[in-house]
Amino acid sequence: MRSALVLTTINIPELLFDYANNFEKYGHKEEVDFIVIPDLKTPSAASEVIKKISKRGFRGIYFDIEKQKKWLKNFPDLDKIIPYNSDNRRNIGYLLAKERGVEIIISIDDDNYPQKDKDYLSGHKIVGSKKRLKSVSSSNNWYNICRHLEIKPKRTIYPRGFPYYKRWKDTAEFTNSEGRVVINAGLWLQDPDVDAVTNLNEPVKAVNVNEKQYLLSPNTFSPINSQNTAFHISILPCCWYVKMGEIIQGQKIDRYGDIWAGFFAQKVIKHIGDRISFGPPVTIHHRNQHNILKDLQQELGGMTLTEKLVPILDSIKLSKNGYSKAYLELSEKISEAMKKNNDFSKEEKKYFQKIVEEMKIWVEACNSIKS
Repeated sequence: MRSALVLTTINIPELLFDYANNFEKYGHKEEVDFIVIPDLKTPSAASEVIKKISKRGFRGIYFDIEKQKKWLKNFPDLDKIIPYNSDNRRNIGYLLAKERGVEIIISIDDDNYPQKDKDYLSGHKIVGSKKRLKSVSSSNNWYNICRHLEIKPKRTIYPRGFPYYKRWKDTAEFTNSEGRVVINAGLWLQDPDVDAVTNLNEPVKAVNVNEKQYLLSPNTFSPINSQNTAFHISILPCCWYVKMGEIIQGQKIDRYGDIWAGFFAQKVIKHIGDRISFGPPVTIHHRNQHNILKDLQQELGGMTLTEKLVPILDSIKLSKNGYSKAYLELSEKISEAMKKNNDFSKEEKKYFQKIVEEMKIWVEACNSIKS
């Protein structure tokens, strides 16, 4: 199956040379497209990376701002809701991947590097196939995938986005099960994807990882980020990277766009009866420089809203068949639940109503593209 590596960046993405080398080494040169979506802050020299990779025989596209503007004229409603200077622009890359006829979309961040001695693509190629694997569940329906990392200094950590009211109460039970995998979440060495609270408490490093592949049990959730994650083209209508940046009660909501996108997608996937896997491929995460206190400021709003959002998602029952219809049904039921829920302020309800409307626009755009 053809895959597309999708990246949005404000840097010169030299890490793509590492991916190209890996694909060449393990015989995947004909299987992968490179799609880079720059932003306003991206240096013009970034385009040279794709030019050099293309000269080596890879299919690659550097979709600069002018190309984006021209292309988005076909989607005027979508154009209005994809901001500049935002990870949300990777949604453009997802649609381009569909337009190019790929079956597996691999989302990476520009600080996640492939292991030189491991076949990166082989781990993600599980997507779209039916597999029987060891599956994991938890007594509270939320599984901590960081259990599969060896952390130094030794302590228990949770991935960014793991609801706080579900922490410290989770367990791990293992069985065997079978299903069609539509998302594969790769793990990380070096800097695990944890929240600012964890990093402020004590910096941690992932020094080793269990590289076996596991399925999440049908009723078990886990945060899914955009750092090293592959998904099947059939679930594209469920993969809207939720727009961040809203100011609520003086606080900016950020760093939860991929997390909430993952929550919504998982809700639909579990309703449809497909499966989610995690484990390989493992990337080496050399985290870009961050102001952790700023991260904390931006994450607090998302953390707080997650504590109220997850119970709403738990309460929703879906009935529609197909990913587009079920995702639209989810959007409607989120809207209905928000109106009745007194735990959310008027500002918060207004924000989630925007998210619901954006989910609908996204589905319309996805369905309008013929691969």
